Amino acid sequence: MRLRWTIALAFVALALLQVAVVVPLALRNLSRLLSQQQEARVDQMMVAVEAESQRLRDDVRTAMDELSQSQTLEDVVRDAAKVPPPPHVTTAAVALMQPRGLDVLAVLDDEGRTLSSGHLPARLGEPDDPLFAVTKSPGRQVVPRSVELSSPSGLVEVPALVTARAVDSGERRVWVVGGVLLGEARASALARLTGARVEVHAKDRLVTAAGERPAHPVRRAVPFGAVAEVRLAFSGADLVATRAEVLRAFVALAALGLVLAIAAGVFISRRVTRPVEALTEAANRIAAGTPGVKVPTADASGELKALIETFNRMTDDLKSATDRLVASERIAAWQEVARRLAHEIKNPLTPIRMSLETLLAASQRGPADARFMRLFEESAGAVLEEVDRLKRIVDEFSQFARLPRPVLSPLSVSELAQQVMSLYAPHDGLTYVVELTPGLEVQGDRDQLTQVLVNLVKNAEEAMAPLGGGPVTVRTSAEGDEVVLEVSDRGPGIPEALRARLFEPYVTSKPQGTGLGLAIAQRIAEEHGGSLRADEAPGGGACFRLSLPRLPAR
Repeated sequence: MRLRWTIALAFVALALLQVAVVVPLALRNLSRLLSQQQEARVDQMMVAVEAESQRLRDDVRTAMDELSQSQTLEDVVRDAAKVPPPPHVTTAAVALMQPRGLDVLAVLDDEGRTLSSGHLPARLGEPDDPLFAVTKSPGRQVVPRSVELSSPSGLVEVPALVTARAVDSGERRVWVVGGVLLGEARASALARLTGARVEVHAKDRLVTAAGERPAHPVRRAVPFGAVAEVRLAFSGADLVATRAEVLRAFVALAALGLVLAIAAGVFISRRVTRPVEALTEAANRIAAGTPGVKVPTADASGELKALIETFNRMTDDLKSATDRLVASERIAAWQEVARRLAHEIKNPLTPIRMSLETLLAASQRGPADARFMRLFEESAGAVLEEVDRLKRIVDEFSQFARLPRPVLSPLSVSELAQQVMSLYAPHDGLTYVVELTPGLEVQGDRDQLTQVLVNLVKNAEEAMAPLGGGPVTVRTSAEGDEVVLEVSDRGPGIPEALRARLFEPYVTSKPQGTGLGLAIAQRIAEEHGGSLRADEAPGGGACFRLSLPRLPAR
């Protein structure tokens, strides 16, 4: 992976890490804060509920205190001893209850029998034990009690807040027990006050309810002794909606932060890596053979700028050293070529000189005779042979120097080998074995590759000629992404001393050879993007392997 993308991905990973750590922590803290605020609002509502409950108790206490001191009640108590009780006594509870906002009112004698009842007139003369038990409460406490009421289905128990007052007339004591019901009216009032759903339960039985059922409720309960429990369900929809809104905001911010991190990472990585990439490109160009490449310092600063300046100085020094080395190698190469060419030319000049000196000496002895003519013919033949040898040396050297660039086109190596080898027939003990694999195509110059194959076959023939012949094997095959053309023989093989320098000009083991054939073949192979290698053949002898890049199958 490129350094630029590594740095950009590091920025993105850092942004993701921050989002993964900060966002959940912030959401958790914010959720806790919102929950605390919700709890605080509910607690405030519960304070209001407690205040309403206390106000209700105070109203009951005030109403009963006022009632116990009224003249009407004194008249009822005074006439309650009459037998039978007069009508105004039996109906007094209703008249006394309604003006004072009471839902429950019963006038009881000192044995608990009902003298008058405003909430259950039918109980006249019967004992009312639950209400009479209130008379045993100390002081003037308002206590919760279950009160029986008449309904279409019969008597039902409804919780109420009641208190008792004693009224004496002479030696006779009468009890007045009154209060308010914890019923539909009180539930509706609490629902309007708090905005919650209010349910009144008595002994795990729903007595009444008011208000809509809220979404995501937050529940509270207010007990009224063992008689009843008022349950409130406050809406948590606002909390959930706020959480969702905050979550959306955090997600949007996180996405924006991630986009900004990516943009910043790409921008910064480009600024940071541009000099490094320029250095890498310059190093690759130098490695590819382009010395003196310089990297601009405009985009760099600090240590990178110092590094680039040092690199530029090194490339200048390297170019100077390379130029000197190339010049030295060129001079050395031409010296070697001149030395070898002089050696090759000097060899034929010696017999030419000797032949001419012999002719000159013979001509100085007198007129031309038969012996002179015989010497002339022999010397002329030797001179012509050596002149031909000089011409051959000059032609091969000229061919090596003027080898043209290859003209590349799709070419089947096996078809080319088949066409070339069809020109060879067995002779002088030499045979030809051709093993071709079809469908092996390369980008090649037909004439130059033909020249390579002919040269390799010729070398194989010359290697086996002193041994009386043998098989020359030509084989094509595919090895990975390369096409391989092999030419092998059963000759004496390649001398160890020549193997390392086999493809250099004028390196040869043949008495009459110049060594330019293999040098030309290797140059052709390299200009085709391939290589030429010499190995030992499996059965003895030499094996030359020409490897070329293979074209994909069409």
